[in-house]
Amino acid sequence: TSAKLKREMENLEQGGIWTQLGITNFLEGDLFSWYLAAWNDRMAEAVRSIVRTLDAFDPTTLSVEPAESRDLLKKLYQHLFPKSVRHDLGEYYTPDWLAEHVLNELGYDGNPDKRLLDPACGSGTFLVIAINRVKSWFDDNRHQCGYGEKELVGKILGNIIGFDLNPLAVMAARTNYLLAIRDLLKFASGVELPVYLCDSIMTPGEYGKEDLLQHTYGAVKELKTSAASFHIPEEIVKSREQMGKYAETIEFCVRNKYDPDDFIARCHAEGLPVKRDKSHRELYEKLRELDSENQNGIWARIIKNAFAPIFTGRVDYVAGNPPWVNWESLPGDYRDGMKPLWQNYGLFSLSGSAGRLGGGKKDLSMLFVYAGVDNYLSGGGRLGFVITQTVFKTKGAGDGFRRFHFGDKKKKVVLTPRIVHDLSDMQVFEGATNRTAVFVCEKNKKDFSYPVPYVAWKGPSRIDQSFSLPLVNALTERRELAALPVNPEKATSPWLTAPKSALKGIKKVIGKSDYRAYAGCCTWLNGVFWIKIIEKLKDGNLLIENLHDVGKIKLPRIQAVIEPDLVYPLLRGRDVSRWHAEPSAHIILTQDPKKRAGIPEKDMKLKYPKTFAYLKKFEKELRKRSGYRKYFKPTDPFYTVYNVGPYTMKPTKVFWRQFIPEFRMTL
Repeated sequence: TSAKLKREMENLEQGGIWTQLGITNFLEGDLFSWYLAAWNDRMAEAVRSIVRTLDAFDPTTLSVEPAESRDLLKKLYQHLFPKSVRHDLGEYYTPDWLAEHVLNELGYDGNPDKRLLDPACGSGTFLVIAINRVKSWFDDNRHQCGYGEKELVGKILGNIIGFDLNPLAVMAARTNYLLAIRDLLKFASGVELPVYLCDSIMTPGEYGKEDLLQHTYGAVKELKTSAASFHIPEEIVKSREQMGKYAETIEFCVRNKYDPDDFIARCHAEGLPVKRDKSHRELYEKLRELDSENQNGIWARIIKNAFAPIFTGRVDYVAGNPPWVNWESLPGDYRDGMKPLWQNYGLFSLSGSAGRLGGGKKDLSMLFVYAGVDNYLSGGGRLGFVITQTVFKTKGAGDGFRRFHFGDKKKKVVLTPRIVHDLSDMQVFEGATNRTAVFVCEKNKKDFSYPVPYVAWKGPSRIDQSFSLPLVNALTERRELAALPVNPEKATSPWLTAPKSALKGIKKVIGKSDYRAYAGCCTWLNGVFWIKIIEKLKDGNLLIENLHDVGKIKLPRIQAVIEPDLVYPLLRGRDVSRWHAEPSAHIILTQDPKKRAGIPEKDMKLKYPKTFAYLKKFEKELRKRSGYRKYFKPTDPFYTVYNVGPYTMKPTKVFWRQFIPEFRMTL
């Protein structure tokens, strides 16, 4: 019956057979159990349809040889999660061959006593490959290592760890982890899968990087969520085991309608150090309130997972593919909360207008590198990340990153670059155009000297996700270069890369350049201002169509007739090659080059009515731009500064007008 099926699904969501088998956290009544609250006959039939489909699969189609296990859910995850959302979250799932390459460059051979953490594990690609290496190592060293499968599975669970903020990714990673150790489960007495739903950057930054016992942060710790802010009594956050038992006790008591007095008594019976009764009662009442509002079943588990970064301790290797998200694209509250971290690590090296222009194009992967080294890596340990190649070559945005150290003189930490692999000539991620690099560094105290080994890859424009590393190596060429700062007097300047034998000669001719680089036009909504010209009309006007699918914000496709006066060639990075540049599109520039400000709306209406009418179609989206809110202050009826309206771009000291002669010559 529908009611019985619902009970079965409730049992499954709370752990079901997995809990009976001693696997405590595979399913935790998480965010995806919402359908139980919305249960009806249609929902029951949908679940039955899923069961019938799954029943058609033969579980023996999983690899018979466990060592051949891979991230089996990667493609499923990519199809479940909309591409646009994955793009906004900066999630580009790593092909197996690239993860293998990163672990090779780290020198990770699978020694079970070496600890490895992926602080943004996604669906678990790096974790699965690491587990396979551990099992291969054990097969090769079974007779010398002095322990058996029981100790091996304990070492895997204690030493291969993953964090992620995306609950669907965590579920996929746990599934892949479980599949990777399935042949060892019979030797384990109890299993807590070390994949946790948490913030690997902010949590250590807020609550301390070292053992919590060595610090005092007050009576409670605040955990902010979309539903409420929870104040966790500090006395209970002492160990992962203690925190887990506390969360399970809360969940049990809420589910069984215990009152606060009974909850406190239950905690004492479990041996939990509950002394600050008031704090515990307030937390319990908050969770009971959410339960009464039908927002139950997840908050105790979220609290339990959230503090995992504090209890992890130091590791020998940090590996992964952190999210690639521009600073300006992060949510405002989150951005404000992490500002101190960027500043502490020296990643905000620019201020004022320089910080707002190209220099402000910081990428979240930069912070992941520094936080990963600081919060988790042991001295002499190594970090290997897939990050954007632009951090090595761009002025401004990468200056702070290329400091490669943080802390004061007494506690200075140096990120010694070991090697960089430049894969920017190939598209290694499915459905994404990125400039990809692999960066490996070592945590030290002493400064390092240049040059740094730099390997440039050449090969097919796209590499199939299913290819093996040996096949990719066979299809590509790798040129061994060396890198050093282009300005010898400024260690943080962009890198110059060349064959090591040529660097000595190049150093002699390096000096101040006669050329100066400028930031381009920043619209904050390229899908409006970037256009293609369909036809030049007889009256001189242009029939245009907006490039509606560029940028993160997707817009409707609109064709319109506009005046040609404000239309200029658009030269993008991809349009520039050696000795040649050819604009691939056009841009509407609603700026007055003489006044160095946006064209006032009254002038737009009078002189360029067709262009104004076109931009008016996007007024709602234009007013929502992050840069618009940042630079334009509200007056009635439009936001203005220097007569700049909502249809214009950021006022800047860098002007397109100085390039007009070159544009015309190019055309």
